[in-house]
Amino acid sequence: MKKYKIKTIIAFTLIAVVCLATYILDIKDSSADVYPGKDTMIRLYGEAHGSQEYYDIELELWKDCYDEGYRNLFLELPYYSAEFLNIWMKEDSDELIDVWFDEINGTLSGNQYYNDFFHAIKKTCPDTVFYGTDVGHQGSTTGVRYLEYLEQQGLQDSGNYRLAEECIRQGVEFYENDTKGNGISPVREGYMVSNFEDAYERCGGGRIMGIYGSYHTDLNNQNLMAGQLKDRYGDVISSVKISSIASIALNETNPYCLGFCLTGFLYLILLFVPNIIWAKGNKPDDYDKTAKEESKLLLVFERIGQVLATISVLIFPSINPVVKILPEGLFFRWNLLILITAFVLMILYECYWIKYFRSSRSMEDMYSSFAGFPVAGATLPVLALLLMGIYSRNIIVIISALILGIGHIGIHLQHRVCAKY
Repeated sequence: MKKYKIKTIIAFTLIAVVCLATYILDIKDSSADVYPGKDTMIRLYGEAHGSQEYYDIELELWKDCYDEGYRNLFLELPYYSAEFLNIWMKEDSDELIDVWFDEINGTLSGNQYYNDFFHAIKKTCPDTVFYGTDVGHQGSTTGVRYLEYLEQQGLQDSGNYRLAEECIRQGVEFYENDTKGNGISPVREGYMVSNFEDAYERCGGGRIMGIYGSYHTDLNNQNLMAGQLKDRYGDVISSVKISSIASIALNETNPYCLGFCLTGFLYLILLFVPNIIWAKGNKPDDYDKTAKEESKLLLVFERIGQVLATISVLIFPSINPVVKILPEGLFFRWNLLILITAFVLMILYECYWIKYFRSSRSMEDMYSSFAGFPVAGATLPVLALLLMGIYSRNIIVIISALILGIGHIGIHLQHRVCAKY
């Protein structure tokens, strides 16, 4: 008896640990983002370069900021690239931006989606001013071309010229130290910080929005751009990954939205198939006699629970797993582990039935424990249903599981007592 109690404690403890772990991991994930508030002056957003979905989100974010009075948009671009964009914003021709996109062809940003992003800004937010705060990429092409443009304007002694020269020099130094070729370097982070601070001072401070690779936008990492900027500007800076925004709709799926639930359908198949096989000549010899002595109250709970459970798992798609492929990889909430645990319990349920069908099929076999779960034939599917309700945050599914549990598990316990005497 003691051995079975230890197994039961372990089984239920594991379920509790999974639920607690998913809660902690979800909190940890959400804490990585710092969303802007009323006192925020610097809004940073971290992207994966080249994603149309992310550019669309960034455009909407900038439109919202623009409507609030923002005009300065900081980008992970060299100084001179942003300056060419500012010139292009005031021209009718697309020659400048077309030449620039030819020069960045082959990079993650050299795509039509990014091109469309700038054209949409020009059309909907025409007073936008771009600030490039990265080191000098394409220094020998875009950088040199910008210096020649300034020389043609007689501005070789201007501050713009000195900033462009310094940006090109930074790029040369960075690429000399970028031995791994992955764009990650303390040299680059340091220059991105100093360039950002200089640009923020040149634009007069105030409220700005910045778009950078998500690697650079971690406020909690003092070795990266955003972490160092937080030390400089304090709590007026926010930072949110675009991947988090892209997944908000998934995270906030209405638990009570109606539709067909494939996961619930699979659950019912796993539940009903062994019961159908059991009903066709595989009942224990004393089952019908014992069934006549079932508690009427528990039977009412069981029947109501069965109806509610069957309907609820079929009509609430929120029970389905929430998984999405984003540019950074596969997205899922950690509470998916709860749904996986529910599926594991149903696999154990099937194993319980296999064990029963291979046994002598007595009343004791019918109401035996399995994998540490007492009266496994009732406990496992009820726990699985309860976890599905917790995963989907659907109180109807949870209540269905509780009602079913009172009746179904209660009757099984009653039958197990009768089987011993």
